[in-house]
Amino acid sequence: MNTRIFANTNIPVSEIGIGTWQLGGTEWGDVSESDALDTLNAAADAGVTFIDTADIYGSGRSESLVAKFLAQHPNPSQFFIATKLGRSASPGWPENFTRQTVRQHTLNSLKRLNVDALDLTQTHCVPHEVMQHGEIFDHLRDLQTEGLIKQFGASVETVDEALTCLEVPGLASLQIIFNIFRQKPIHTIFEKAQQKNVALIIRLPLASGLLAGKYTLDTTFPEADHRNFNRDGDAFNVGETFAGLPFATGVNLANQLKPLIPADPDTS
Repeated sequence: MNTRIFANTNIPVSEIGIGTWQLGGTEWGDVSESDALDTLNAAADAGVTFIDTADIYGSGRSESLVAKFLAQHPNPSQFFIATKLGRSASPGWPENFTRQTVRQHTLNSLKRLNVDALDLTQTHCVPHEVMQHGEIFDHLRDLQTEGLIKQFGASVETVDEALTCLEVPGLASLQIIFNIFRQKPIHTIFEKAQQKNVALIIRLPLASGLLAGKYTLDTTFPEADHRNFNRDGDAFNVGETFAGLPFATGVNLANQLKPLIPADPDTS
């Protein structure tokens, strides 16, 4: 596994990370604790050291499972844990963006992850106007000064939001949607992020599994799976599900890409 230095730190992290939204056991259907821990261990065995979670994944379940994994691992210090805040149902918007609530949600994540300081905290797809106002980043700087977080970043949904965040002083990372179906960041974000030494964290690289090439037009998903209930953006931003593509379109495009995949040298 290749590694890169994360933003303005001296910390090497794996180029491939693991997102743990699915381990919350809610918007991806049921995921047992044993399956969740097996997933994290498989990622670690493959050399993954970057783990991304959030306080709302399963209402904290994902963070707690990451902590359990770390407690069982012989070398937990090798892992870089990124979490997020801002979308919790309690107290909800706009109270989530106050100094008091940002601090409390950070303390809650620290407790669930069982660490003294968070490697990275990211704003979690909060409204653009909140990011433009900038006060939420002031709160994160205060937490950084206090030693509760080491770095702060932003997870966003649109290019305009990303461009706003790239102007935020002290921003360590920017999490964006990017894959072969959504390539606009190449022309609008990549160079500017590099110039500012802001780490790019890529989410939905496989477009909710479409680019794994295993889905067919007959594939179905559990009722509680966002790949079922959010196909039209009924629950949250449609870009979070299949990168915003209609499912049938995505399956057909993935099938057209299959002949372009290089042959596996181990099987040729």
